[in-house]
Amino acid sequence: MSGAGFHFRAYGLTIGSDFEVLEAEAIAPSRPELTIRRADIPGSVFRFDDFRNYRITPDGDLIEFQDVGRFLVRNPTAIEVDVEPQFDRRLIGMPLLGPVFSVLLHRQGLLVLHGSAVMIGGTAHVFLGDKGSGKSTTAAALIASGFPLISDDVVAIERLSSGQLVVRPGYPAMKLDKHMFSSFPKGSYTVLQPDDGCYTAGKSRVRLKARMPRAAVPLGRIHCLARGTRNAIRPLSQPEKLHALIRFSHYPRLGPAANVPAQSARLFARAAALAPHIDADILTVKHGLEEISQLGPFLACETENARAFA
Repeated sequence: MSGAGFHFRAYGLTIGSDFEVLEAEAIAPSRPELTIRRADIPGSVFRFDDFRNYRITPDGDLIEFQDVGRFLVRNPTAIEVDVEPQFDRRLIGMPLLGPVFSVLLHRQGLLVLHGSAVMIGGTAHVFLGDKGSGKSTTAAALIASGFPLISDDVVAIERLSSGQLVVRPGYPAMKLDKHMFSSFPKGSYTVLQPDDGCYTAGKSRVRLKARMPRAAVPLGRIHCLARGTRNAIRPLSQPEKLHALIRFSHYPRLGPAANVPAQSARLFARAAALAPHIDADILTVKHGLEEISQLGPFLACETENARAFA
């Protein structure tokens, strides 16, 4: 039994934490698979220019955030946290469940993508895209239409010993643009931080009240988003697929230390091993929220057609 004050579940892990994480699903105290604990962590001797600084140290992976604190992924079962006195600890889930967990899951051997995953027809559909491509809007429109959220921002794909690829369920929260709120039923969410918050970049951080999957969900398809006049799918070739998996991986976004040759080679090998077993496409989505909400039945139909011809 952990002596931690808070217990929750995220990304398939039971977690004991010294910090409350409002976004995550609270669970009864149990022996944790991951421990999050307070610690004194020395920071950089210089003030880095960006909001975030990532380094690989002898003690583990260190991520520093300006005016927030330091997070050390000491090993795949332990994260240490040193929070600045002025930081509002109610917001700790934002750096912790985002960049910090992306490093943790990467070190656990998973392929970690920057996108959103929604359950359609019993499988995980993953939406990827560049900033402004509408991946969050697409996922939010599907969720508002009744399709369960699996994960937002950090999508962790795991290959089981059976060879099956699954997506680990994250936590029941996401960021929403203000124009999306009217699509959600009244009382279906709680705002954790409004869109004028310090760290939400113009989007509101909300916790969804609908249940999300507790077990890992079989991977259905990965969709790289484009916009157009009709919903359409173009399968990716093997080279295109590998390129997309690397391009939209979370780890390289951490900066120079994550892109040295040894780290890049490790990520390439992981993506190359999974790419032949993944179905991926360019998904062209109609403009407009009403049209996006019809995407679920379209994808469910496409998935059934693919199974019929497999």
